[in-house]
Amino acid sequence: MANFKKKNYKFWHSPIALFIIFCLLALFAYKIIDLIKKERETSDKKELILKEIDDLVAKEKSLTEDISRLDTDAGKEEIIREKYQVAKEGEKMVIIVDEEEYNSSFLGEEVKHGFWNWIKKIFNK
Repeated sequence: MANFKKKNYKFWHSPIALFIIFCLLALFAYKIIDLIKKERETSDKKELILKEIDDLVAKEKSLTEDISRLDTDAGKEEIIREKYQVAKEGEKMVIIVDEEEYNSSFLGEEVKHGFWNWIKKIFNK
């Protein structure tokens, strides 16, 4: 009977120890949640970078095709015709001009009406 009345006191069962253990557990949980957030951000950034790499690879492929096309005589001729607007001997070239540009360049400025324009005309003569 003496064994039952004897109080078996252990430090780990005290309220102070339990409070310290709870605080450590809360700290670890907080750090794990922070790690999960960082992992999600990292995976999002990884997806963006992989997409950018795919875009750059496609652009590189397109540019290499353009370079290989421009290395040919037909490609060089195409660029010269486009940039300098020239034609080969024996070919005819048609130039299409907008009607508004044609009228404004050959007829001069538009005639302006109004009181102030009338005064300007008087003093310019």
